Amino acid sequence: LGIPNEFASTLLPGLIGEFSKRYPDVSLEVTSALSRELLHPSRRKEFDLILALVNPDQQTEGELVLEDEMVWVGDPLHPANMDAISLVLAPDGCIYRSRVITHLKQQTTAWKITYTNADLTGLVAAIQQGLGITALAKSSMPANLQVLNHRNLPKLGTINICLFQLSNQHPIVSETMANFIVHRLRAQQ
Repeated sequence: LGIPNEFASTLLPGLIGEFSKRYPDVSLEVTSALSRELLHPSRRKEFDLILALVNPDQQTEGELVLEDEMVWVGDPLHPANMDAISLVLAPDGCIYRSRVITHLKQQTTAWKITYTNADLTGLVAAIQQGLGITALAKSSMPANLQVLNHRNLPKLGTINICLFQLSNQHPIVSETMANFIVHRLRAQQ
């Protein structure tokens, strides 16, 4: 299973436990990475399933699981300065990062990237230390953060969360895991 890091942190813990109890003979190998890396043609053959983020205007052969709202998130204990926005983002290649930068460049509010980390845990730690804010799919937002709404934060639109079934090597297991993922994501809405 290939999965973006934020979903590995928020979706997988409960999903893996439930799946493993029902199917104790199945061994799961999970890889967390940016969607772009997971979907790269040279890596696709490594996976039976990939959960990935796809821009709504992008053609894809993946099954649309959820069209999710992208939201600004921050720590309720460290209010952000909205006159000069400090950003905590994943590295270049992250779909959230490119969307945030594109939208912020279209307005006059000052902003800067203060911290970069590919791992959601690292981003959350930086946010909780008051280093800045970030943007995520609403369904992947950690419970200890809050959605931010402010006139200086542009609307970021939606993001498609798609599931790619790539292997016929384990069709029953792949289909079962796909159903678990789809059910869990849609139940969060």
